[in-house]
Parts: sequence; C-alpha cells; structure tokens
Amino acid sequence: MLSYIEAIKIRRSIRNYDKKPIDDRLLMNVDNLLKNPAKGPFGNKPRFVFVEKPAAREQERVRLGTYGFITHAAYFIGGCIEDFEFSEVDYGYSLERIIIELTRLGLGTCWVGGTFKRKDYEILLKTTETEKIPCITPVGFKAAKKSLRERMGLVLTDGSIRNDFNTLFFENDVNNPIQFNPADKYHQALECVRRAPSAVNKQPWRVIKKDNKYHFYIMRDKMVGKTKSSDLQKVDLGIALAHFKLALEEQSAEGKWHISNPEICDMEYVITWIGE
Repeated sequence: MLSYIEAIKIRRSIRNYDKKPIDDRLLMNVDNLLKNPAKGPFGNKPRFVFVEKPAAREQERVRLGTYGFITHAAYFIGGCIEDFEFSEVDYGYSLERIIIELTRLGLGTCWVGGTFKRKDYEILLKTTETEKIPCITPVGFKAAKKSLRERMGLVLTDGSIRNDFNTLFFENDVNNPIQFNPADKYHQALECVRRAPSAVNKQPWRVIKKDNKYHFYIMRDKMVGKTKSSDLQKVDLGIALAHFKLALEEQSAEGKWHISNPEICDMEYVITWIGE
C-alpha cells in the first residue's frame, strides 16, 4: 500500500467517475474509516455518512445533486460538525485524513464545497440546529476520460498546479522564505502542505517557523467567500494540517498542537505545531 506521503503526492480531484460499483471489501474499509474519524486539532470530531446514490433516492427521496460539477458518481461521503469558530478546520482535517486513506485504497475523491444540495445531506445526517455541513466528496473509480466540464475548460484551475515552496513557508517572519531541503523531515511535511487541495486552488495557508514552532495562518482571498454553511478557506487549512500531521506521523516526528498567537505578522492566525 502507498505511504501517506506517496498518497498525498498522487491524490488528484476526480470529477468524472467510472460506473463500475465499489466491491464489498472496499465498501467495508470505507465504512470502518467513517465509523471512527480522527478528531481535529481543536478536539472536535465530525459525523460522516456514506451514501449510495440510487439507494438514497429510493429510501430517503433525495437526489444528491452537484449541479453538473461531478459526473457518474454513485457514492458520496457527507458529514456534519458542531458549529464553532474553527468547525471547518476540524472538519477539513478529519475528512482529508479519510480521503488520503481512500487514495491508498485506489479510490478517487473530490472536495465539493459550494455546488451540492445541502438539504439532501441534512436529511441523511439528521442534522441539528447546531450542526453544519461544510463539504462533501464523491467516492469511486476514476473514469478513462475527463468530464465534459473539464474538456470544455470550465474547471477554473488545474489542481496539480501549486505555488513555489518559498512563497508559502517562512522562518521568523514573512521576509525570510524557507528554502526546501528534502533531507529535513519538517520540510517534507511542509511540502505535503504545499500539495494540499484548496478552493479555487488559492492555497491560503502560510506557515512561519520560529524556534521549534510552526505557526499556521490563513492568507485570505476575496475570490473565496464565506457563507453561513461554510468558510472554505478554513476547510482548506484543515486539509493542510492533515497533510502536515500525516507526514510527521510517517516520519515518527513527535509534537503537539497549541493555540498561542505569536503576533509576528498581520495574517489570520489559526494554530501552532510545537515539535519535540
């Protein structure tokens, strides 16, 4: 099976799916992943549901529409989390860890934030007034051809394109970019952050290292707005934190999450990793 770092490197957003069903063995693996999701860095755990589209239509009378952005997907993962300031960070963290496990199993996924029918998932998840559904993902096997939207150039960005390492990660302050060293395990973890998917591929994360601490920030982009249902750039930060932590786990690097704004820049502070 692929390592976490290998899976992070090969993962791509799949928008067009093969129509063949997922076999029972893989379905059992998916079910096990959803039963016990990881807690996010802020200590909260989402609830997830795995849905087969035809069954949901028959049993719950929901259609699971994605407004044409995803084609031929028969399976979806939806989830919800208690609403608090960093709900989306914990949600993105937890679901991305599941997505990387699905990648290791040979299954394709695609983060979907603003182009699905939340009402359908509210029915399936039986959400309360204090829960929100930030994002979902289809699950399945990649089709041989790209989707019609991709072939027509209607997908905004190529998700494989990423900003350079030294434009995202800094030491002491934002005037001192870090130069990538492949022999450094923390640089490997930051490279996994660099490769994380994000809304409209804006890569809103910035990391400033000071001593043995790695401070994570959001660099806001007006193109990615906030709604009552979701702050997609906080979801993006959660995804990036999942990549960082998975890479460190694989390299047996110890440490912990900590919340203490060092006030070394004017970006939106999220959380700090303290290495040991």
